[in-house]
Amino acid sequence: MRLIISLITFSLFFTSCGFKPIYSSKTSDFEIIEITNKNENKNSFLIEKMIMSLSNKDAIKKVKLELNYDHSIITILKNSKGDPSKKKLLVSVDLEVKSETDNILINKNFSEEFSFDVQNDKFSMAQYEDNITINLNNKISNDIIFLLGTLK
Repeated sequence: MRLIISLITFSLFFTSCGFKPIYSSKTSDFEIIEITNKNENKNSFLIEKMIMSLSNKDAIKKVKLELNYDHSIITILKNSKGDPSKKKLLVSVDLEVKSETDNILINKNFSEEFSFDVQNDKFSMAQYEDNITINLNNKISNDIIFLLGTLK
């Protein structure tokens, strides 16, 4: 009986510990008025969508963003036949944050890279590259959101 009462007490105590989600549009203190996307492709739109999901319409800070997305795959090593055996995937985003009056607040470059071995199966290799690209895009999006959250 004592065990049941102590379990109930601890569960009530820990459920009200003040958890707040980190990435929520209600808690963000910036509103994105406009996003200019110089390289319009699937990946840059995904980054744009993640950033826009945290824009708060009631925020005091109102900013304009200008994104320049770049994605490249570079061959690092080749085997004896001349076929690539190791590649590097590089994702880079140049971000320019402007105020409502078009004053430049921040100009920053975010880049992530990942090296991987080339597989023989072309289909699984393409899927693997897509997954890597998505992960790198998510990392860059989180970095941009963090930067926007710390704007003064």
